[in-house]
Formats: sequence, structure tokens, C-alpha cells
Amino acid sequence: MTQLVNLAPVGRSGQPARGWTVDGHDDDPDAPIDCGDTSRADPSPAAVSGDIYYCSPSAAGADACWPTPQARRMLCLRDPYSATLAALTAQSLVARVSPPRNPVPLGLDLANGDRCRLRDGGAWGSPQNHPDYVGYYSCGPRDIVWAPQNSPTGGIDRTSRRWTVLVGDVTGPLATVPVTTADFVATAP
Repeated sequence: MTQLVNLAPVGRSGQPARGWTVDGHDDDPDAPIDCGDTSRADPSPAAVSGDIYYCSPSAAGADACWPTPQARRMLCLRDPYSATLAALTAQSLVARVSPPRNPVPLGLDLANGDRCRLRDGGAWGSPQNHPDYVGYYSCGPRDIVWAPQNSPTGGIDRTSRRWTVLVGDVTGPLATVPVTTADFVATAP
């Protein structure tokens, strides 16, 4: 059975939860991230709690961000396998958001030992044997989780209690691999 985990690195007050650290070295107030504004904002695709934001550009890796008490300051979980949050400046204050109806995990641990991170932009090819597939997760240096475009589950087969994904690189065959753990994001109490 796939274990579902809710990572909760930030509390309702906008402060890091116990065990989480903050790194602000990548912050550039002259190039703020775009998390929406007070009239429109988008939830993180991995959120199971409200007021967790998707911010762009994709190069910022800011697809799971929480607001802080400091205006326009966001704490973003870039790596679901690290206990470090990136402190980044947003362009503006943001509207409240509800979690998506069908969230997809930020991270996947696979039975073959791979750790996969949800895709956040970038130009990826398609596997040679499935030119209509797109990549949903990056797994290590070469492997990718593939599925048909517009998969509502992020490329994850959730039809049984043990989820599976199709994994491979762009040149080789794809293999069905069980998902041992799926990491979503939540707000700590």
C-alpha cells in the first residue's frame, strides 16, 4: 500500500514548524516571484490545506509556498526530501486560496529506490516509444515519470491501494514501478 504523507513545514502563523530551517540566500527582491495578487492566486498542485501557493517562474522552484507575517515574504518548499525552506520575496500580497480538488504529490518514493520531484515547467521531450506522453516527475539524473498529456493524477495510477507509475528515460523502455510514499504539502497546526 502506498503511504500518503502530508509534509507540514510552515504553521498557520507563517513561521517554520519545528525541525525546519529557512535559507534566504536565493532571494532577490529585484526579481520577485509571482504568486498572484489580492484578486487572483493559484494553489500549489500538491496542497491539501488552503493558502499554499503556486508561484512562478518555474526556475524558482516555488510551487509550494506559504505566506509569512512579513509582507510579500514567502517560505517555499523546493525539495520534499530536505528540511529547508527557501525564503523568497513575492511581487504582491496574495488572495486566499483553497487546495486543489485533486492534489498531486510534490514528491514520490518509488520501490526501485528512486525519489521523484513533481515537474515545475521546463522543456522535456517524450519517450521514443510513446511520443504522446509527457513527463510529470523527475527521478534522479535520467528517469522520468511518464503518462498521457493532461493526466488528472499527475501520471500516477491510483486504481489500487499500491499506486504505480511508468518510469524511464526518453530512449529506453518504460517500466511500471510501485510508489511506496507520496508526499503532499499541508500547513502545520
